[in-house]
Parts: sequence; structure tokens; C-alpha cells
Amino acid sequence: MHHMKQEHPYKGDVGVPWLGSSTEGEWMLYMNQLYWGQGVRHINTWRRHRFTHQIDLFPDKLSDLQGAVLRVTTFMFEPFVLYHWSPDGSLLSRYGVDIAVAKAVAHALNFTIKFMEPPNGEAWGEKSVNGSWSGMVGQLTRDEVDIGVADVFVSILRADALDFSAPYTSETMRFLARMEPPLPRWQALAFPFHKWTWLAIFVGLIISGPLLYLFACCSGRCGDEMSSLQTLSYSCYYAFGVHFCEAHASLPRMASTQILVMFLWLYTMILTIAYSTNLRAFLIVRKPPAMMETIRDLHDSGLQVAGIGDFAKVGMASSSDPYLQGLTKVYKSYNTRNEIYPVVLEGKAVFLGSRHMLEFLVNNKYIIRGVPRLRLMQEYFAPYSIAMALQRHSPLKKKVDQVIGRIQQSGLVRHFFLDSVRQAAAYEVKDSDGEGDIDGDKEEVAVAEGVIALGLDHMQGLFLLTGTGWVVCGTF
Repeated sequence: MHHMKQEHPYKGDVGVPWLGSSTEGEWMLYMNQLYWGQGVRHINTWRRHRFTHQIDLFPDKLSDLQGAVLRVTTFMFEPFVLYHWSPDGSLLSRYGVDIAVAKAVAHALNFTIKFMEPPNGEAWGEKSVNGSWSGMVGQLTRDEVDIGVADVFVSILRADALDFSAPYTSETMRFLARMEPPLPRWQALAFPFHKWTWLAIFVGLIISGPLLYLFACCSGRCGDEMSSLQTLSYSCYYAFGVHFCEAHASLPRMASTQILVMFLWLYTMILTIAYSTNLRAFLIVRKPPAMMETIRDLHDSGLQVAGIGDFAKVGMASSSDPYLQGLTKVYKSYNTRNEIYPVVLEGKAVFLGSRHMLEFLVNNKYIIRGVPRLRLMQEYFAPYSIAMALQRHSPLKKKVDQVIGRIQQSGLVRHFFLDSVRQAAAYEVKDSDGEGDIDGDKEEVAVAEGVIALGLDHMQGLFLLTGTGWVVCGTF
């Protein structure tokens, strides 16, 4: 073995020593600093066939990063990443599930976090035609950051560009739609019964009069039945009055007719009690309209499906469900969520996003008098695991996975979520334009107290019915 000179320090992979010589027969051993510092440092010397002092040549460099600064890229994405702003617009703090997980990992591995953000609101980023990535993935591939957190889905689409840590929670893709306004209160008169029940009641009303007339005529031939019931018009009027629990001064005389009227009274009494009891609820609580709840309903509606980037579109295209595949034709990509909210509130589109983010949005924003203006459809698809994004072949992965495993097993992820929701509620500033929860009106206060007075709005159907009767009377 002959003498070699090392002109420049080696900046190689983790744990790879480099032997360089300073004098004949002497070798200097250097080791890279990894995350601790720049370049390499001298750790030992090989002289006379042995090291000058005993050291661990392959130390554990990752269990304690000695306060090294690691770059973590993220962006605001409720409830995983939330920002607390000061009145002057400056950022006071970051919090949320992903931020709490990142801080827990930093505490366990003893490193300091330097937060960064993807450029120009590129979020997670997209893959270009030349194979390069933008956004968070691009930062990781270009060695600009070490870790990425912001509801990162474990997906094969990004596996060729980065590594994922062990997942610490899971997500599903849900559709956020506009909460349709409740039906007008004047329609409450028809709500207590189903349409087929109304049809059966109408048929019973139509045939009860002629049936009473036939029985009265037959009884009149056999005995002394009321002469008025032996006319079709009066029998129909009599049956109509019974349906509305209106008592008549004259009663049938024959047994057969009396039995018929008795069962007719029993039928109408149960009917009117059921109607009046159920009507109270519909007069007080406004009934929501029928809304789409399934992917098939959404497909048939022709509404636009809005999402951030094309990640969700690729997920729908890879599904075996023909209706999900069909939704890719009406999918439109947006850069930010603020561009999506207006079209959803107008009823022109639905927002496709992660469940926790959409639930947070529904429960904390766009609420008027305690009633959300947005809602989640019942049907969902594509369950995903949520993890931290790491550089490809990152040496951090093994240790980060161990820490995340302990976080998950201890139930801290749920604690982080509830804590972030409480912080968001404490920091929430009510907007002056009505977005956000505001104080309830008098009706809501009355409901909370258990008593409510029926106003003109509740009884509008009654006055509409009375006015219709006046108009019909005037035509005869």
C-alpha cells in the first residue's frame, strides 16, 4: 500500500469513512457530519498498523441529532396544519396534527425545525412532462428540505420521487357540497304524510261518499233511513265532514249505515290525530330538501368536481367504479381552496378533498345562525394513509418510523387532533360578512329554552290555504 494525498475533504453518504494520508505510512480517518454540520471531520489516525485511539467507527448518528437544524416544508391545510395570524398579518405560530407530530419527532430525535413553504402556493406539487416535480415533492427531490408534512397521502404516484415514513393516521376522500336551503314553510302542510299516503287518503275520501250513499239507499228500502243520506251530494258532504272530524246534527238510523259511519269515524279520528301530531314538528323545524348522497347521484347531477391539483383525478380514474371514472370528465383542478369555495357555495361544483379537512371546514367556517352552509356527502372512496414525506433513501426514515410508531401506539394523534380543534376555536375571529358562526335568532333561543311561539312564517301555509279557498269560492 502506497502513500496517497487527499486534497479535498469527502462529502459522501452517511457512515462511509474515507482514508486519506498526510505523511508516508500514516492514514487519516474522516467521517461525514451528516446533519450535525458541513463537510467531514477528522476522528482517528491509522499509524503503524493500528488506530492511535479507540473509537466507534460506526456510531449511531440519528438517535441524537444534537440540535441540528432540519428543514420542514409545510403549508396551511386545516386541520393538519393551521396558522395563527396576528392582527397585522404576521404569522405567530403553526399548529395542527402534522405540526404536532413533526415537533414530537424533533423532540425525540433532538433536532430543531426550520419551517419552510412550497413556492407560489404549489402545495404538494405536480409532475411535469420532463419528470421534474413542483411544490413539496420538488423541494424534497432538490434537497431543499429534509421533511414534508401537510396531510401527505401515501401514494405510489409519488413513491419514485420520495420516501414515506410509517403512517400515523388514515384518511378518505369525500365530496363537499352546498347545503341546500330548507323547503318553504308553506309546504309543511303536506309533510306529515308520504305522497302515497296522501294518495290513499284521497282515494278513501272519494269513495267514502258514494259508498255511504249506496248503503243509505239500500237501508232506505228496508227501513226508515234518513232521506238526506239517500242523495249522493249530501252523502259526499257528510263523508267529507267526517274526514275533518266535523260533527253532524243528524245521525244514520239503520244499523248497517251506523256501522259504516262508526268505522269511518274511527278511521278519520286516527288519521287526523296522526296528522296534527306530526304537523307540529314540521311547522317548527324546517325540512331540508332531498340531497344527493351517493357518487351515482353526483355523476347524474352533472356538477363540476373541484380539487387541488390532479391527484384526486388520478385516483378516480384508477377506480373500478364507472361513476367515479365518469367524474373525471367534469373534474377541474384549482391552485388554492379559496378559489373553490365560491363555486361550491353557488351550487355549481362539489369539492373533493380529505375527510378531516372537509369536516373541519364544515364545523368551523361558513356557518349562519348555527346552520352550516356546506355538508359532506355520505359516500366516499379511496382510503389513504397519512405519513411524513422524506427525501428518497433518507437516513432519517428508520428512526422517524420508530418515533411515529410510539406516537401512534400511545394515542397521541387523536390528542393532537382534538387539541388543534380547541386551539382553532380559541383563535377563530368572526368575519363581519357573516361567514362564521353568529348569535342565534330569537327562534333558536326559544328552542333552547324548550318553548317556541309559532309566528307568521310558521303558519304561512295556513293563510295560503285560506286565501286559496276564498279565491275558489269567488269563482262560483
